[in-house]
Amino acid sequence: MVYNEIYLIILIVFSWIFIILYLSPHINKTRHFSTMGPALMIKSTHNRGILDAISKHFPGKTFGKISDVLVVLGGLTAFIMLLYEAILLTIVHVPTSEAPPLNEYLAIPLINPLIPLGYGTASLVFAVVIHETFHGIVARKHGIKVSSVGALFFVIPVGAFVEPDEKEIMDADPVIRRRIIAAGPGINIVIAFIALMLLIFVMMPLAPPVHSGVYIQESENAQIPHGYEIIKYGNISGSALNNLETDSYLKPGMENIVLYNGTTVNKSVLTGVFISQIISGFPAAAAHVPSDSVILSINGSTIYNINTLGNVLDKIKPGTNITMEIMTLNGKTDNYTLKTVSTYSYYEKDDPAANKNIYKNESFIGVGITYSGLDYIPLKEMRGLIFGSALFGPQFFDVLGLPVLGLSPVPYNLAHLFSTPFNNYIYFGLVNSLYWLFWIDFLLGIMNALPVAVFDGGQFFRDTLMIASRRERFSFLKNEKTLTKIYYGLALFIIMLLFYIIIIPRVI
Repeated sequence: MVYNEIYLIILIVFSWIFIILYLSPHINKTRHFSTMGPALMIKSTHNRGILDAISKHFPGKTFGKISDVLVVLGGLTAFIMLLYEAILLTIVHVPTSEAPPLNEYLAIPLINPLIPLGYGTASLVFAVVIHETFHGIVARKHGIKVSSVGALFFVIPVGAFVEPDEKEIMDADPVIRRRIIAAGPGINIVIAFIALMLLIFVMMPLAPPVHSGVYIQESENAQIPHGYEIIKYGNISGSALNNLETDSYLKPGMENIVLYNGTTVNKSVLTGVFISQIISGFPAAAAHVPSDSVILSINGSTIYNINTLGNVLDKIKPGTNITMEIMTLNGKTDNYTLKTVSTYSYYEKDDPAANKNIYKNESFIGVGITYSGLDYIPLKEMRGLIFGSALFGPQFFDVLGLPVLGLSPVPYNLAHLFSTPFNNYIYFGLVNSLYWLFWIDFLLGIMNALPVAVFDGGQFFRDTLMIASRRERFSFLKNEKTLTKIYYGLALFIIMLLFYIIIIPRVI
């Protein structure tokens, strides 16, 4: 998506918000139209009987109690995620050029380019409809009147709403009101969990990898395409491929590789410690060493992998002249004479905060390296990502970030690396549908659980404080001023976290 389109979308969104907020006093006086923040509601008094019919057979009171727990857990999860990201942005510098576009913070299809129109729209509409429906079901189960139902618009149709009678719900006991409020995000979290379980325990076992190789995510080596699986590299195959950069003892130079992408491809490619970057102001740049080449040897010692390179350089004092033999993509070899510098001098210039005194005795030649120019991941690990099982581990954010990584919807090349029980397109269409159902419902559920006034979690938190005030040790919460200070204080802190996450990458 080009910048002109992004700016146009942002203009449309902010224009919509301004118009709706400006006209809201007039809109809210009409019979069939109302506003909910920047969203437009088209209301109807018909079809309310459906909620009554469902609530008669659905254990709404029990679900309300369960939702209380889910909203607490969801709100804590969202808060911890925001706090973690804010701390990470404080520790790790993100160049302003790499700051995410503003439209990527809006989980709305057409506006956010990371959200696929089909899967995203269907999942969002379903999530909002089910969210609002369960507010209504639990409300009716507790005898609260539902005034209207209808459609919800924010630039585009985003779902439906159920509007309990405002007077009845505000007059209700906080315990009852909290259950009604919690039912919306609660059902979203439940749907997200069900979708994730179906991915992990139904879809994942049905699609074993065809081979147990490694998936090439990115390639700086023009001879090796990304999106393929390496099933054999020289005499290395299987799980031994997982750590090529540290464990490979293939002789550097040209080597045979077997790739798979639904069909098998054999190639001879440049192999070894690949120079992907020449760092300006350091030895390799001064010696005019070319990038996109492989280090064959240093002072006659063969460089098999990244560990070998480190071991060889560790034995050389900074300030020593070395001879480095390299091979370029066209198979040509050359020798270059370099005078090493200390690793300390590099960090002093590039990242002083990470510098250490021990680096003064380590030689540095000024190159960025990878193995054969590849960024790869074991296919077994990739399988855990796209099917969601990796969510319960250190790759939690990677699973949630599949759209950012370009892995959902599952790319055509990657899908063909698995053996599916029926048509590949239909199978992965179901996988994508379940993932986006999980993604939208999970984020809608936990974000709505945050104790901020515009979310369900705002009223939920306020009611929780009111309920707590009934206990003697929390009786101080009966003071409305004290309760309000706590309520708005936490909400303000969360809003500041959100602004910090959005703004910091753009100003520092």
